[in-house]
Amino acid sequence: MLATIGSLAVAFVLLTAGASRADGYTFDTGDILRVSVIGEQSYPLEVVVDDRGSISLPMLGDIRARGLTTVALSQAIQQAFQQQKLILEPFVKVEIGQYRPFFISGTVAHPGSYPFQPGITVRHALAIAGGFRATAVGNTEPALEIADLRSARANLAIEEYRLKVRLSRLQAESRQDKSFVAPPDPPVEFGGQLIAGIIASEQAQLDARLAAYRDDISYLETSLDRAKKEAAMVAATRDEREKTANIQLQELQSARSLREKGLITNSNVMSAERAHTSYRAELAQTEFQQEQAQQAMLNAESELRKKHQSRDMDLIAQIQDTQVELGKTQSQIRYVADKLLFIFTYGEQRTLDDLQGSVKISIFRREQKIAHDIVADENTEVRAGDVIEVSVVANKGFYAPDSGTIASPNAANPAIQPSVVGQ
Repeated sequence: MLATIGSLAVAFVLLTAGASRADGYTFDTGDILRVSVIGEQSYPLEVVVDDRGSISLPMLGDIRARGLTTVALSQAIQQAFQQQKLILEPFVKVEIGQYRPFFISGTVAHPGSYPFQPGITVRHALAIAGGFRATAVGNTEPALEIADLRSARANLAIEEYRLKVRLSRLQAESRQDKSFVAPPDPPVEFGGQLIAGIIASEQAQLDARLAAYRDDISYLETSLDRAKKEAAMVAATRDEREKTANIQLQELQSARSLREKGLITNSNVMSAERAHTSYRAELAQTEFQQEQAQQAMLNAESELRKKHQSRDMDLIAQIQDTQVELGKTQSQIRYVADKLLFIFTYGEQRTLDDLQGSVKISIFRREQKIAHDIVADENTEVRAGDVIEVSVVANKGFYAPDSGTIASPNAANPAIQPSVVGQ
């Protein structure tokens, strides 16, 4: 019976390996997997690859899945059962229950996430998202839509400037500067009072954070100085006691020599031996105290070093997060500008043929630990987890030369004149 099960397991692994080589699909966050283990009541079951790239299985706990194929993950689960001595010859099968979705945003009718299916291209993804659409609602009056977009652009401009100010403050804090230089390009949509308030708020945060950091460092440096002084005092005491013990040892050796010559009695030697033993005990106690003092000094140095490292890591994380948020905001500003261009120029046209030469398609794709942007077209194959961004680019004279304003085709109609929307 065991031989039969073993043969079936080998045959299954070979079949699964062939299927895996055929598709080469690797798992990542969001994939739903179906795991079967023959003979185990807890299986089969469906599990989701979490944000760490792992799945959680009964009896085994967390198993790494990111970057693995069906065969590789099956083998990893089999090895886990064997290493933990739960099942000697496990028969494991991993299948894809549901692929992680892909995402599409930009000038499409229905941006969002959609179920992935192998073999789909950007053209398929556009069709799934309802095709191109400049306005959020099909019958929206262009003038009203333009007003909404200009308002959105103003709010985004303020958010962009606020993030730039925060980034300047964080960079100044990393250098321990007491002040920072605000970006020289405040948005024109709002008055100077709001801008001054944003700068003042960040300056107050800089003052408070630097003061708190200096207080923490001062306390830790004081503790370290105290530990160093105590270690030095104990070391000096140990040196003195060691000298005394060495002198007493010489006296003991002299007493023993005199006893051998019959010049002193045994009682004198015994007294010298007791004194030497007492000195050695005191020296050992001092050596122990010296080790404790040195350990306290090392601990204080470690705490001070950890404080510096923790602050540096926190600032790096905040700077990176702010840069990401700034990038997102600037991307939204570009999207609003592209949408205005779309309304001005194309209205409700939404096919690739209508927009040929004016569409920019980029795909943000993560592979293992590397993420990169891909310039795509309608025939580019979509992968699970891809983020597709669709926009209309100004490559037909939509922007006035050497300026950041849109050259509107409706110049005669002041109701839909655009404001500055480019960066």
